[in-house]
Amino acid sequence: MSILGISNAFIRSDILPATGASIASFEAKVGDAWLPVMRPTALEAMANPQSGQMSSFNLVPWSNRIVGAAFDFQGKHYRLRANTPQGFAIHGDARERTWHVTNRKEQEVTCSLDTRAFPDFNYPFPFTATVRYALAGRTLITMFQLTNVGDTAMPAGWGFHPYFNRRLGAPLPDDAHLQFHAEGVYPPLPGMQAVNPPAAKMYQQAGDRSPMVDVPGDMDFSQPAAIGERDIDHCFGGWDGRASITYPRAGIRIDIECEPVLNHVIIYTPPGKPFFAVEPVTHANDAFNMLTHGATGSGARVLQPGEQFTGTFLIHVVIQ
Repeated sequence: MSILGISNAFIRSDILPATGASIASFEAKVGDAWLPVMRPTALEAMANPQSGQMSSFNLVPWSNRIVGAAFDFQGKHYRLRANTPQGFAIHGDARERTWHVTNRKEQEVTCSLDTRAFPDFNYPFPFTATVRYALAGRTLITMFQLTNVGDTAMPAGWGFHPYFNRRLGAPLPDDAHLQFHAEGVYPPLPGMQAVNPPAAKMYQQAGDRSPMVDVPGDMDFSQPAAIGERDIDHCFGGWDGRASITYPRAGIRIDIECEPVLNHVIIYTPPGKPFFAVEPVTHANDAFNMLTHGATGSGARVLQPGEQFTGTFLIHVVIQ
C-alpha cells in the first residue's frame, strides 16, 4: 500500500492512491503539536483500507444515494449495483478503485482515474477523473475534474466526504461549533433512518419545483452552534460554499470555501460517534432521478461527449 505524504511547516496530509485517492490524514501545527484537522484514520484500518474508514474520500460520479440503485436518462433505464441494505447505490464507484499518480511534489500530488480500465465499474458511462491536492500555507487545496470520454451524453456529479472531530484538543477537549448558510434542506429519501424534516411532496410529484423545505430550527447553523449529540444526515441546497468549524479552547478554526459549482452540502452527525462530516457536493441526493422527473435546482449536470466538469474545494486552517 503506497501512502503519499505532502507537507509544509504548517499542515501535512497523507494520500492513498490505491483507495480512491482518499485522504488518510490531515493535520495542522498548533504550537509544538500536530492536531488532526480531519478525523484520523485508525491504524488498524490502514491494514485493509476502505474509503469509508478514511479521513476523506471522493464521491464520483455521483454524490450520496440513488434510490433503488436505478435511474432513467434520455429514454433509457439504467440499473446499478446496490451497496447498502436499503437498496441504495451510494457514493459512486471511484472511491474503492486504484488511481494513478500523475504528479508528485513535496506539497502537491495529482491522481487520475480512467473508468475504461475497469470492466466491472459500477456506472454505464465512461469517464476520466483527476484530483489534485496541494498545500499553500495553512490551506489544503483540492481541485477536481471529471470528463465524459464516451460517445453519448451522461449525467454526472461529484463531491467530497471529509470527516471532522466532534471534539478536539487536550487536556479539555472542545466541542466543534459549526456555521454555514443554506436556502433549504431536502427531506430524507425513502429508506433513510432520518425522519425530519417531514416530506412535503417528493420530486416525482413536484413538477418544475425543488423538493427542498425550510431548514428547521434544530438544523439551523446560520449562527455558530455546537454539534453536540445532534443526529443529522441531510442534504442542504442553495449553499453559498462557505462553512466554519471552530474549537474555541483548542485555538483552531477550519474554514471551508468552495467554488459555486459545489452548491449543496451534506451534514452527517452520527450519534455516539466521535466524528461528523461536512460534505461539499455538486448535487442533491438522488439528483439523477430528480432530473428525470423535472425537479429544479438539484445540481444534476448533463455532460456532452468530451465535456469537462471542474471545481475547487479549499480548507483553511486558522490558528486563533
